[in-house]
Amino acid sequence: MEFTNKDLYYLLFTELSPNQARCNTCINVFKSGNGYTNQVHHLLKRHPDYQELAAAVFRKDRMPVSFCERPLVRKNAKMEPISAATLQKYLDALYGLVREVTATTLPDKFGIVLDALTT
Repeated sequence: MEFTNKDLYYLLFTELSPNQARCNTCINVFKSGNGYTNQVHHLLKRHPDYQELAAAVFRKDRMPVSFCERPLVRKNAKMEPISAATLQKYLDALYGLVREVTATTLPDKFGIVLDALTT
């Protein structure tokens, strides 16, 4: 899968401000100009496996909690803006609730079957 410089930027960097972005792999901060040259140069120099990293992030859709604070997400979302801290709070609460309900619902003995078939 071929990614454009813009795709690489949005998959592998977190925008801190319109002029700064942080690499999600090594946490270095870079200034942004009119394009993505600084960030792509960093990937070429420091992360030679950046294409595999981008493919893995794209496939698994592993977005950081701060994803909800990105301007493009806010622009395209049809709901009130939410901060990363608020989203994390609700994710933690949901995890706790699901864990509690699962623990009380499951019997003392149970089995898990994993099907390795993928398509």
